[in-house]
Amino acid sequence: MLASLRKGAGGWIAKAFLVVLIISFAIWGIADVFRGFGERDLATIGSVRISTESFRRMYQERLQQVNRQLGRGLTPDQARALGLDRQILGELVAETALDEKARALGLTLDDEAMVRHIHANPAFRGLDGSFSPARFAELLRANSFTEARYVDSERRLLLRQHLARALAGDLPAPTVLRDAVRRYENEERSVDFVVLGRKEAGAIPAPQPAEIAAFFEARKSAFRAPEYRKLTVLALTPDTIAGKIEISDADLRKTYEDRGERFSISERREIEQMVFVSMDEAKAAADRLAKGAKFEAIVAERGLAAADVALGLVAKRDILDPAVADVAFSLPPGKLSEPVAGRFGVVLLRVNRIEPGKEPAFAEIADRLRKEIATERSKRSILDLHDKIEDERASGANLSEVAKKLGLKVMTIEAVDRSGRGPDNKPIENIPALDQMLAGAFASQVGVETDPIDVRASGSFYWYEVAAITPSRERTLEEARERVEARWRDEETAKRLAARAEAIQARLEVGDRFEAAADRLRVEKREKLRRDRPAEGIDNRTLAKIFEAAPGKSASAIAADGVERVVFRVTAVNLPADAGAASKKIAELDTGLQDDLLVQFVLRLEKDLGVKLNETALRNVIGGSDSGN
Repeated sequence: MLASLRKGAGGWIAKAFLVVLIISFAIWGIADVFRGFGERDLATIGSVRISTESFRRMYQERLQQVNRQLGRGLTPDQARALGLDRQILGELVAETALDEKARALGLTLDDEAMVRHIHANPAFRGLDGSFSPARFAELLRANSFTEARYVDSERRLLLRQHLARALAGDLPAPTVLRDAVRRYENEERSVDFVVLGRKEAGAIPAPQPAEIAAFFEARKSAFRAPEYRKLTVLALTPDTIAGKIEISDADLRKTYEDRGERFSISERREIEQMVFVSMDEAKAAADRLAKGAKFEAIVAERGLAAADVALGLVAKRDILDPAVADVAFSLPPGKLSEPVAGRFGVVLLRVNRIEPGKEPAFAEIADRLRKEIATERSKRSILDLHDKIEDERASGANLSEVAKKLGLKVMTIEAVDRSGRGPDNKPIENIPALDQMLAGAFASQVGVETDPIDVRASGSFYWYEVAAITPSRERTLEEARERVEARWRDEETAKRLAARAEAIQARLEVGDRFEAAADRLRVEKREKLRRDRPAEGIDNRTLAKIFEAAPGKSASAIAADGVERVVFRVTAVNLPADAGAASKKIAELDTGLQDDLLVQFVLRLEKDLGVKLNETALRNVIGGSDSGN
């Protein structure tokens, strides 16, 4: 639930916490299980109690999420087999243990720090990029949070992260392991190679009818028509809502008065600036200019080029030094300034040209303002409409009925397979949130309610339903003939190329030069190949084979298309003495070690504090006769 409110959280510590909270409980389990709790208490960690109600709420929310993802309801035994109860209990126990440690250490965050943290969260920013109280309130309401509950939750999360950062925030992996990874990443190889393309296989005669029929029968499953699903999609986006929002002329005029300056074009000036070390030096130059010396001559005397003194055509806000900006934008064209004491030295300024600013007329930006207002209002109302859609669905209405009642439109995708293609094997265009939607649709069934897809970045929601399922089926030879013949031709080509690759390798092994063994094929060379760096004419599959091959020995690789072949010989291997800069893999090593240490820390906290469980209360929440350990 909090994920959408914590978009600003980053770094290994924030990302590791969920893993830690799940793993810690699974590894250690619960000690000192006993009975005799009150009905309201599920567990204790030290002197802190976890209420049955808080666990029940989390368990039901998580169970509903899993049910919607699977497209069916789980029985209590199935949910327990998945470890859902232990996962949630592990999160609560680990969080509480960390909270207790923070309390014991006297860690706290004052209100001012919390305000800064919340204001820095991108999820709460408005259209102007700054913190929006309205957006903040909308998101809290959408996630069923009060302000006090959210602030308390964030405060505890930040304290846990501070604890984790203090424990393992800068702990690197062992030097030996880091060096081994660096050597692996930085190893360089040189190769000679030839590419056996399709043309090297020669002409492949057309297959005989009996031959192609037998080929099809032996591989019939490879040519099956995939399962298709018909989807009904309801998109709720700012654009779909904006068109329904009416904006009065009075609102438009007021917005123009409030925001019109944002569309104005600032005055710009073409400015030249000479910088001097001291005021005396600047005044001496100013005196010479006043007596008729040329600005360009003094520039040249000081060993400067025209580009060295040109600031270009700039607006006042583009000049970092306020004192310089004020003087530059008070000078008339062609006028030389008096020496100005700026931040970076004493300067003389000259304005060569002025482009006046422009205040846009109301008519010029009215349409743009209207769209901007509509988008803002649609974002404010979209959550209300989201709730109405969910209420209608909860009452049993399907998406088409919901859309009709609320004046919205649904989109129908007649047939789509798991890869997003239609029956013509072409990608279906304009499917919103395609990957998430297809994953959910192919895990669901006709008539099963699915979760809406929440695209917070755009403020959009997408609902979808499986309207019909066309099962996978075997195609006839006539239906699949074009694909079958292409597959047959590929396999025949691959056989010929494999035989030729073996012949080249055999000659190389008996000592023939590569050029002779290649038999008129062009031998290419590549030097300083790296595992992580693409190379011209060598695909990733071949590159991996090159780094597996023994130096001086020939080898071959199947190209990415599964047909062409590459025959190569490693001619040099270089292991740089310089370990090189830190890489992503090194960072992952460090993070893995830090995660492991944090898990062990949480386990020890739980053990020291003591964890006790009310098994009766747990069974009452999750059902079944035995909760298991």
